[in-house]
Amino acid sequence: MLKTNPVQDLRRVVVLNPKGGSGKTTLAFNLAGYLASTGRRVALVDMDRQGSSTRWLNNRASDLPQVRGVSALHCGLTDLHREPIDVPGDVDVAVIDAPAGLSGRDLIDYTCGAHAILVPVLPSDLDIHAASRLVSDLLLVAQVSRRNGRLGVVANRVRERTLAYRQLSRFLARLSIAVVGVLRDSQNYTWAAAKGLCIHDMPKARVGKDLEQWAAITDWLEARLAQPLNARDLLRPAAAGPAQRRRPAVPWLAAASIAVLAGAAWWGLQAPGGAPVSPPVPLAVSESPLPVAEALPAEPLPEPPPAVPVEKVREKWQLNGVAKVGKDSIVILRDRLDDSTLRVAAGGNVDGWIVSDTGADYAVLAQDGEKLRLELVTRDAR
Repeated sequence: MLKTNPVQDLRRVVVLNPKGGSGKTTLAFNLAGYLASTGRRVALVDMDRQGSSTRWLNNRASDLPQVRGVSALHCGLTDLHREPIDVPGDVDVAVIDAPAGLSGRDLIDYTCGAHAILVPVLPSDLDIHAASRLVSDLLLVAQVSRRNGRLGVVANRVRERTLAYRQLSRFLARLSIAVVGVLRDSQNYTWAAAKGLCIHDMPKARVGKDLEQWAAITDWLEARLAQPLNARDLLRPAAAGPAQRRRPAVPWLAAASIAVLAGAAWWGLQAPGGAPVSPPVPLAVSESPLPVAEALPAEPLPEPPPAVPVEKVREKWQLNGVAKVGKDSIVILRDRLDDSTLRVAAGGNVDGWIVSDTGADYAVLAQDGEKLRLELVTRDAR
């Protein structure tokens, strides 16, 4: 796992997804290959038990820009969450292909001190469901700051003009998280994986369209790597103890885990507008000074839009009800300005605020440690 007191000279890029087949490893080794092509000294840290990143490295020719491999399984580890991993001390950037199913303390350890956190999402119900759970955990358990802009989503294997793509677009539009790139469904990625290549290693005549799509991702990544970590990036929230680890870190997290998918599928995301969406195993680094590769020039991307101030949220939204769909809650809000109705599942977003808790007659919205409680307004009280 990642070290809780990050070494400032080591840039960390973490690729997360709880579901297999999401393109997580493909995204990780393409990021590592791109960074190596810029002259940086790069390590690809394979923490996934499937070892797909390590297979890609084994297929990589020696005359290509070097990517150092660090494999948890090849180090003989029996528990990926409890034993240390050594990264060479002369590495500038570590790209971590994280294992599936991270939660609680393990998720905190991977994300604390990361310069960039990327979540690939496929356009399917199951993948949107899994991504909604992960995003909820990142914001509410690991408390990754939305305002710092370290967290980005990549829409992966996209085929435009399909129903699945429209559903994915609606889901992403409801997130207050940057959608940093959209990658098409291309056989170039399959061919590259078998050869130990990344898209940036291949002839431009063959991958010109893919490179155009990657430009947005690499621009975002460069801006993140050039942005120094601050105290909020290094914040380590409390996590559940060993006896609680199999349960949600907070009582309402089970509902939040399928929140965004529920809102999208059952209620059609009726909100107007929206913006694009065990002890830890230390990642040990040698004590020798680490040389830092100079970041490539890149225009810094605008920060995500700030959350609406608490008084404006209270003034705008009126709680009209809390509906139950199976074990999950749907918050029904009325916009006092135009009398429209917004239905948001637990864990969903309301003007930059996350629906963090619900009851029969209340809903709690949370944003960067601040909370707002909305009480149910009955017809007689209006």
